[in-house]
Amino acid sequence: MKQFTLFILALCLSQLALAGNGFTEAIPLHERDTVPDSIDINTNSIPIISLSETELEREDGFENISGLLTASNDVFTNAAAFNFGVARFKMRGYQSNATQIFLNGSSMNDLETGNTYWSMWGGLNDVLRNRNVSIGLQATEFAFGGLNGATNIDIGAASQRIQRRISYASSNRSYFHRIMGVYTPKLKNDWFLTISGSRRWAQEGYQEGTFYDSWSYFLGVEKKFADRTQSIAFNILASPTQRGRGGASIPEMYEIAGTNYYNPNWGFQNGEKRNARVNNSHQPIAVLQHKWKLNENSSLNTAISYQFGRNGASALDWNNARDPRPDYYRYLPSNYSDPVAAQAIYDAMVADQSLRQINWDNLYSSNMLDDPETIMDANGEAGNNITGLRSKYIQEERRYDRQKADFTINYNTVIGQDFTINSGAYYRRQNTHNHKRVLDLLGGDYHLDVDRFAERDFPDDENAIQNDLDSPNRVVGVGDIFGYSYDSNISNYGAWVQGQLNLSKVDLFAAVNVGQTQFWRTGNFRNGRFPENSLGDSEKQNFLEYGAKLGATYKINGRNYLFANGAIMQRPPSYREAYLSPRTRDDVVQGLTTEKIQSVEGGYYLKSPYYKARVTGYYTRFQDGLETINFYNDVQRTFGNLTINGIDRQHFGVEIAGEAQIVTGLSITGAVALGQYTYTNRPSMTFTQDNTAEVLSVETVYQKDFYVDNTPQRAYSVGLRYNSPKFWFANVTFNYFDEMYLDFNPLRRTVEGVATLEPGSESFNQTIFQEELANQYTLDIFGGKSWRFDYKYYIYLTVGVSNILNNRDFATGGYEQLRYVQGDLDRFPNRYYYAYGINYFAQIAFRF
Repeated sequence: MKQFTLFILALCLSQLALAGNGFTEAIPLHERDTVPDSIDINTNSIPIISLSETELEREDGFENISGLLTASNDVFTNAAAFNFGVARFKMRGYQSNATQIFLNGSSMNDLETGNTYWSMWGGLNDVLRNRNVSIGLQATEFAFGGLNGATNIDIGAASQRIQRRISYASSNRSYFHRIMGVYTPKLKNDWFLTISGSRRWAQEGYQEGTFYDSWSYFLGVEKKFADRTQSIAFNILASPTQRGRGGASIPEMYEIAGTNYYNPNWGFQNGEKRNARVNNSHQPIAVLQHKWKLNENSSLNTAISYQFGRNGASALDWNNARDPRPDYYRYLPSNYSDPVAAQAIYDAMVADQSLRQINWDNLYSSNMLDDPETIMDANGEAGNNITGLRSKYIQEERRYDRQKADFTINYNTVIGQDFTINSGAYYRRQNTHNHKRVLDLLGGDYHLDVDRFAERDFPDDENAIQNDLDSPNRVVGVGDIFGYSYDSNISNYGAWVQGQLNLSKVDLFAAVNVGQTQFWRTGNFRNGRFPENSLGDSEKQNFLEYGAKLGATYKINGRNYLFANGAIMQRPPSYREAYLSPRTRDDVVQGLTTEKIQSVEGGYYLKSPYYKARVTGYYTRFQDGLETINFYNDVQRTFGNLTINGIDRQHFGVEIAGEAQIVTGLSITGAVALGQYTYTNRPSMTFTQDNTAEVLSVETVYQKDFYVDNTPQRAYSVGLRYNSPKFWFANVTFNYFDEMYLDFNPLRRTVEGVATLEPGSESFNQTIFQEELANQYTLDIFGGKSWRFDYKYYIYLTVGVSNILNNRDFATGGYEQLRYVQGDLDRFPNRYYYAYGINYFAQIAFRF
């Protein structure tokens, strides 16, 4: 019981430490950062007191943890991966680009965003089980590592279990059915082969109007040479997927529909449900790896990978026509001042589902009502020689077709008995073709490639309305590129080295990384508003990046450890944030600079046969962050580009987790994440008119002490697990989430954003405060049973039921709309996401 006593003591000490630092109480809303009580911008009166599969259906479906990729033997990481994901939990409040992911040593992080899109290999669980995981700022043997650690997935055929395995799963989540299989035969002459594939599908998912259709394939071949000191492995894998998306909506529509799972993205067409927002992707990954054991103490690993394919998302577009979105504010009862008319609209929408969904029949009929037109070129001549029905509405596909090459070489050597050197170098290059294609003309004959906002802003300028000035008034049909077309080009190279000293009582490590990132834009269209800086290669942007880590672990004994790690990093701005409006021109944000990061962590580990525990405290500071937003501004009545420079944040907190065996077979587990992730300054915001590049305003955003959005600041989990000697198990877990905040609109936290409001009034306070979501909970159960026949045949049955109490009011996040009217927040109310109610996953597998 000594180890368990130490674990409980550590928990108590951590709570006392938090209380001593004033951590246990949230910052009251009335003490949050606000705009000045006076409209004078120079006043000093401002208070200065502070995925899963489910995620694939969200607008930002790549932010959360994938349990498959991040689960490890660490008790806290397991809880975060499997229990906290329902609440869109982010480890330490970081974005997903804080974690580096590798396949056979080759980086899978996207160079534009830094994120890893794990959906590219979804459905291949059977061949992704071999992982080397580092957590936080720990030493990493295969890379320098990210702020939140790194994971290398070994997909080599020689690392796979020799087996034939087939499984079927049923669920009521994103997909309803899954068939998956893997075949790894035993071959001769040191050859290894693995073949795997799956299909996941649902005609309609949990949220009405969604669908899912995904195939996956994997081929791995590996050869070990005669002396077995070298091997070459080749793998190719992909997950071609089409899925109809769900969407966030507003409380008024959730009330009218009678469900928090209302989806505005679909409507009836000929009696069938059709989704307007469909993701369609197929991005194969090929990896070639060479392993060479140079001698007993040294090894050299080389990996080359190539990613390619298509990635698109459809949406509706329209010109000189009414907004087709069913939850557009002008169509809602709240838009009517006459209460009788408002009630009549409300009653009609409640009674008739088609009135609250996309009206596909109306889109088709609108495109076929007018008389045929003859298309004229910019000089007034019938140059295109086309007569027909011009589509007011179309369905477009926004494409992000990526090609990425990666070369990585790592060298590891052991010097003496105590010192290890890990080192590596890398070169990465990515090109993404960003463009739009016409997917469906919706009954019309053609679409005219001109800009609808420019037609309003420049009614007498035929050149300005052209999306491609070299092909004026261009007629486009299904499959044609239109609107915009440009390539984002990014190269990244660097090297890293790490030394580890392992002594009897102390382990020490130090690591450094130095690299260079270069990016530029290549325009494929000469835009009519920006003919001089839209076509061809832009100026190349160059940034130095570096990082340094130090760490020490003190071994109290073979089961108790104390550790402390620290890091400083400098990383380049994201390509997507660096350009004001890459769809139209190559202008970059003024004052573009790198982001600086400082981070420390420390804590206690307990590892024993009957007890496991980890208590970790951490503090991280981000400086000079950047955010770029493109949207329509109702105040300025123009489409614009919003850039926020010099964003500073701090993330600090404690992670506590433990597992203890109560009696033989019965264990209790617990995990607590206590964090506070806030903005720490008032950055500068520049609003630029999109069609002219004119700077309309430069303001200060009063967001100091606002919370990082769309993740619980605090999460709790406690569970019981029973393992029977008769080869069955059962888990029950209760999870609780606290302090979740919406993504806020920076325009509402400026002087101009509240210029017409009385300071201190209810409307003023509602405008500037950040909304906190209600605390929430889930209760989950999971169990399984296995059978063995003739010592070589196995059957596995697993069943999980999540949110068994059917909590259907669990708002997991959302955002304030960027469009807003001062004094009338209900005109463009907040949009919310909701967690699924009771849902299940059941699988039966046969291995032989």
